Amino acid sequence: MKRISEYFLKAEEWIAKVSLFLMVILIFSSAIARLVKHPINWAVDLSTFFFAWACFLSADVSWRKNKLMSVEIFTKLFSKTLQRIFKIINYGIISAFLVYFIIWGVQLSYTTRFRTYVGMWGFSYTWVTLSIPFGSALLLATTLVKIKKELINTQ
Repeated sequence: MKRISEYFLKAEEWIAKVSLFLMVILIFSSAIARLVKHPINWAVDLSTFFFAWACFLSADVSWRKNKLMSVEIFTKLFSKTLQRIFKIINYGIISAFLVYFIIWGVQLSYTTRFRTYVGMWGFSYTWVTLSIPFGSALLLATTLVKIKKELINTQ
């Protein structure tokens, strides 16, 4: 099971990197093409797709590796027990927010199911909005693992 999890995490990180790379290439290519008077109309739309997925996947990778910014100036003043309690409460708030994002993202994805990009006929905008519930579910899973680790460490 751990091996499958590691493979999944590496795949998630790789997809996030590739999405970011493709987004940059598309935007740069679009700018160059516009400069020579041959704009690529669909490049910005497709880069929006890659941006949405890169944001959520990168957020999960960063969250899992504890690479997100945190302000510890106030929590360091308290005892280790209180710090753990604050951390668990914070994880609970984050979890509630992510559950809301999952519900809202599914509703948004359903609402946009018939919307297509102007420059790319047949490519539904739902593929972009699906990044919200999917990415939030990944972030929620990571948060629940963090809660479990905190609860195990306190006992």
